Amino acid sequence: MENSNKGLIPVNRALTSSETDLIYWLLDHGEVDPEPFKSQVDDITVTSKCNCGCPTIYFSHRDKPVPRKGELLIADYLATVEGQDVGVMLFENGGYLSSLEVYSCAGSDKPFGLPEIESIHTYEESERRRRESLE
Repeated sequence: MENSNKGLIPVNRALTSSETDLIYWLLDHGEVDPEPFKSQVDDITVTSKCNCGCPTIYFSHRDKPVPRKGELLIADYLATVEGQDVGVMLFENGGYLSSLEVYSCAGSDKPFGLPEIESIHTYEESERRRRESLE
């Protein structure tokens, strides 16, 4: 049986202002109607975080953990943190925000923080930037 909590550190805290800002930005630029999810943000509690050093977090809504199994991707972007490319994804499950995943594109195990909103870009923009850097 798979342990979906393996690699997670239990926490019980409110979202930080940086996490909240990032979630709102992702909702405003994601693939779904943001309004039903925006109304949930004030009721989210962070219940666990990844133990690898990335800033990935998992949510509960009104003290009820939102399951990870069956999550649906609602926003998917790239960004830059401390000069490294990171992926930024927001998930929902059953109509509730379930997790914010921020991962190193290079697979680095060096701890890092959340990206600045200004550094977020699409995959297409990343490819354009890469081509321009080679010219």
